Amino acid sequence: MKNLYIVSYEPDGEGAPYFFDFKWIPELPEFHYPTENPESGELIAKYRAVADVPQLNADWLPDHFLASEKFLAICDFCECSYVSRPVEILIEGKLAPNKKYHFFAATERLRAMDLEKSSFVLDSNLKIEVTDSKNQNYERIDKLVISSGINSNFFYFEEIHEVVCSEQFLIECVNRQIYGLAFKKIDGDYRYAPWDDF
Repeated sequence: MKNLYIVSYEPDGEGAPYFFDFKWIPELPEFHYPTENPESGELIAKYRAVADVPQLNADWLPDHFLASEKFLAICDFCECSYVSRPVEILIEGKLAPNKKYHFFAATERLRAMDLEKSSFVLDSNLKIEVTDSKNQNYERIDKLVISSGINSNFFYFEEIHEVVCSEQFLIECVNRQIYGLAFKKIDGDYRYAPWDDF
């Protein structure tokens, strides 16, 4: 079984800003990423965008669907599935000087939890009844065991609603000094409990 890691944006308030306004020109087509991928045919060949920040150096900004060419090179090296389009980013009226960016979304979506070996509570508050066990939603997962045969290096893990990566992908990010990312290993201490903070 592969080790998997949740990949998340790690802001530092400088080149990886905490919060900032970001305007796509033209607007991106609408899609709800937790349940669907953007349709490649609905994207135009190239975008522009305005970022209300003094600087931008992070290599992957998932909330804004942005990734640097450096990050895309790792995805290509690890044979990951994604959709991308080049973006010219304006910062304080000028083109972003440090990196070239792309619209980016991981397009491989997997249900990667071993149902027999994991321990979980199904979500009983769904508005729509789900009869297919492969499409269940989870209120919490107390023990998450990865299914055997999961060989992907970067994908959307549907049960926990997170983008995850393999150890190979993580090592490439470290070796190539990818900036603005954090990695959390899915191990025996991992718990999926999205409602615990409410």
